Amino acid sequence: MKYLVLFLMSMFPLLSISAQNLEKMDSVQRNKYLIDLSSEVIKTMGPGYYRNTHPTISEGVFISNDGRAKIKKNIGRKYYEIKYPYDKSKETLEFDFSAKVRIWKDTGEPCDVIFGNGYGKNFFFSSYKEQTKSRTATDKVPYQQVQNANKNIGTKCGAM
Repeated sequence: MKYLVLFLMSMFPLLSISAQNLEKMDSVQRNKYLIDLSSEVIKTMGPGYYRNTHPTISEGVFISNDGRAKIKKNIGRKYYEIKYPYDKSKETLEFDFSAKVRIWKDTGEPCDVIFGNGYGKNFFFSSYKEQTKSRTATDKVPYQQVQNANKNIGTKCGAM
């Protein structure tokens, strides 16, 4: 019993790591946390979009016109955006990134992930942890490039 109590007491510091205010961390520790977590989110939700490149990290404030309560309550909340570039000479995606993850500043938890094909997943209605509890239940976004990247869409063909 004594060992069980010691074990449980040793777990409390680990539990506080998962929900933390990122603004209070030093920048080196925070950036490492952001890159590690965003990499995990991408590899879990859309592994085909993960690129082992140096991402850019920026800050933002959440805005939305969506009236649903679970989204609306996050308006004005601050986040970090971690954006992963890709080699445009080797692949063509809808966006200028292979994936980007937004992570809340106040809790350190993912807000959403958007992939280069335009698909994404948000964690408003079910948290990232809830969505990944059962690995078999996690729907992965399949990798997909732009199909007609080199065609001139909307140009006239032939004489009139």
